[in-house]
Parts: sequence; structure tokens; C-alpha cells
Amino acid sequence: MGQLHLRLADRLPVALLYLRRPEEPPVDEALRSRCSLVREVMLSSNAETRLRRRARDLRADLMLLRGVPLWVSYTWSAPYAKLLRETVAEWRPDVVQIEYHIMGQYLPALRDSGARTVFRQHEPGAATALERNSPLRTSRVGRLLSALDSGAWRRYEADLMRRVDSVVALTPQDLAIMRNMEPTASFVRIPLGVDLPQRPADPVGGLPPQLLFIGNFVHPPNVAAAERLADRIFPLVRASVPETRLTIVGANPPISLRNREAEGVMVTGEVPDVRPFVDAAAIVVVPIDRGGGMRVKIAEALAAGKAVVATPRAVDGFDVSSGQQLLVAQSDQDLADACLLLLRDPKLRAELGTRARAWALEHLGWDEPASAFERLYASLTS
Repeated sequence: MGQLHLRLADRLPVALLYLRRPEEPPVDEALRSRCSLVREVMLSSNAETRLRRRARDLRADLMLLRGVPLWVSYTWSAPYAKLLRETVAEWRPDVVQIEYHIMGQYLPALRDSGARTVFRQHEPGAATALERNSPLRTSRVGRLLSALDSGAWRRYEADLMRRVDSVVALTPQDLAIMRNMEPTASFVRIPLGVDLPQRPADPVGGLPPQLLFIGNFVHPPNVAAAERLADRIFPLVRASVPETRLTIVGANPPISLRNREAEGVMVTGEVPDVRPFVDAAAIVVVPIDRGGGMRVKIAEALAAGKAVVATPRAVDGFDVSSGQQLLVAQSDQDLADACLLLLRDPKLRAELGTRARAWALEHLGWDEPASAFERLYASLTS
């Protein structure tokens, strides 16, 4: 999100209203300096008292009965809604862009503003609600909450898409899901871009050879993919190439993932810079089998010129071909076989990485997405 708005702020006057928790970072200074206006609102901390947490959970449960998804309730902030109304009245924007579905709950604050509205859907919430709610399904009450939440997501997102002027999808799969939910909405597909590194990473990697997975583990599909890689794919690889290592990098790894640390497997948690891990890796492996949106980890690995092995869902939204820019496989055995093919042939890794970077340099920069948003804004305000 920050990368896109950094580019838009170079082309248009942009005001940014940012909602964050105390443990999350403030707006990046480069973005703050380029935007015409930046205002932040603090949401309650995850490390709140037990009493406040119970009160928050009770409110969320009551709102769920009224059709508001749990995650949406947990990100409600009256001060943010108030600041949004004040900023719109003061700044008088032509277009207001809603980033991420949970922020759609603030749409009523734009009433009577005259601004056209754009909703950028990073990942359809209704399609992933059951996956996100899986921990709730351990009891009858949990299953009931899960069913209520899934239904609330369908109603919430369909209503949101009806009320905005344009919905931006990232991938063909997401676009099809949302059109099926609300066919009367106006849709446009604008893929993600990525910051293109000036120099590629080492296309071969270091020794001993390493498989690499990168992700933020607040996102359940990343947890599931990392567990699949550690439990089912990596043992198949190591049985044939015993010296192989697996490194799992990213913030907020759950205990269930840390418990998978064993011989040859390292879970780093958050790191200050992922580039050394990318440079050292022989292969970036992305066995995603759930969730939606475009995978930034795929874009960054291609732009770095690394050999990538991924599932079809992981590469949704990228116009790439298996065998040309990366290797695509679905089953555990096929993913392991693709890894083994690349581990045994450093030259093939280098060739794949070189083609991946060339494709990324042509297709993954931010110029075209930023221009597409400019065209969208112009069409809405003309």
C-alpha cells in the first residue's frame, strides 16, 4: 500500500489517514514527506488488559449478530471516523480510496462529501473467512460463531461493493469471486507492483543449499504454507539431498511453527533485512493453497532474480509460465521434485532466475499500476 501511494503522491496531491496499533510502525518518513497531509489514529493495543479485551470481545459478538464481521468490529475506531469526517470536510478530496475491506466500515463518514469512492480489495474476506476462523471450530459455539462470521462477511462485502463507485481487484480469481458476489458493482483489475532492486540477488545461492519461505504469520495462509513446507515437502527434499536446509523468515511466527524447528529447519521470526536470506537461498518456495490476492513474496523473489517453486494459487495474478520464469506444481511430491531438480542443477537455477528478473523488470514496476489508478480517478471525476 505504501509503495503505491508513494508513487501516487509524486503525481497527485494525496492525503493519508492511517489507523495503527501502538506496536505497529508509524507512517514511513519517505511517504510522510511526499503526501500533502498525513494523520494517524491509534487503535487499542493487542496487549490490552483482560477486562478491556473481554469488553471488546463482547462488543464484537453483539455486532456479529447485527451482521458485522468480527475482524471489522475489532478495527472500529470512533476517533478515526471523526477524523475522517473532519479531514474530508477540510480537504475536500475528489476521490477517497479505501484500502482493504475492513476499512469499508468507515464509508458512512464520507456521506455528503461529494467525493467519488474507490475500494481496493487486497483479498476477498468472504472467501477466506472460514480459513481465518478455523480456530473457532473446536466447539459447537465456535462453529456457530464461524458460520455467523462467514455469513456476515458475504453481506458486508456485497454491501460495500454496491456503495462505492469502483472496486479494484488484484487477480483474475479475486475478480471472479467478487463479480459472483455482487454483479452490479463496477470492477477494474489493477495488479500490484513492486520496488525493483537495482541489482539481482545471487541466482544460485550459498552452501549448504537452502530453501526459503518468507511471510508475515499474522496471515493464516502463510502459517499453513510454512507448516506444509516444513512437515511434508522439506522431508521429501532432504531424503534425497540431506545437506539441504529450510529457513522460514517473517514476523509473528506462532508457537506451532516454532515447534517445527528441527535439524535443518530454522524459524527466524522478524528480521531487520530479508535480503541476506534471499541472497543465500537456493530456491524460494511458496506452497500457498488458500487465501486470495497477489503474493508480494512472489513478486519480490522474481524481481530479485531467484529460482522460485510455487503453487498455482501462489502465482495468481502474475502472467508467468512454469519453466520460463519459475516452476509451478501442486502436490507435495511435485513441489519436492521441482525443488530437487533445481538443487541438482545450479545452472538451471541461474537461468530461471535470470529470466524471472528480466520479466519482473518489464512487468512488475509501479509505473503502470500508478498510471492505471490515475486513469481510474480521471474516469470517475470527469
